[in-house]
Amino acid sequence: MAGTIKHGVFVLLEMLLRLCVAPRLRSNLLRLLGAKVGKNVRVYECRFINLENGFKNLHLADDVHVGADCLFDLKGPVRIGRGTTLSPRVTIISHSDPGSSHGSPIVAQYPCEAHGVTIGDFCWIGTGATILSGAIVGNGTVVGAAALVRGDLQANSLYVGVPARRIKSI
Repeated sequence: MAGTIKHGVFVLLEMLLRLCVAPRLRSNLLRLLGAKVGKNVRVYECRFINLENGFKNLHLADDVHVGADCLFDLKGPVRIGRGTTLSPRVTIISHSDPGSSHGSPIVAQYPCEAHGVTIGDFCWIGTGATILSGAIVGNGTVVGAAALVRGDLQANSLYVGVPARRIKSI
């Protein structure tokens, strides 16, 4: 019962956070709510889901820019490296669960996991890209708009497509 109330409080705080109009103020509020937020971080209006652990799974290094309408699943850890830019509508999914809460038999084939997501330093994630649980994006990597990222992406490379594939070194 206490866990349900705590989760409900975090959901209400997330809703109030969206009302904040100043990106730097939103960054400071996230820090107050338990996220690790570096200096000169700008977080535009975005959504946070799966807040059972509050905001403690969010780690934003210095000089990170989070564009408008991004979605963060905070079930697992989400780490964004220094100087990285998330363009608008980027989706970060830190876990997968095909229905354990309602006893889905699919869970036997596809067990729940929360590997989290790590995006390195000085990356650029294009508009509408989706980063799935377990993904590690190397430093200096560019992910094209609407790409679907899973697994490890090499540093200093350009990735595009569904699923994301390496086009070239940069």
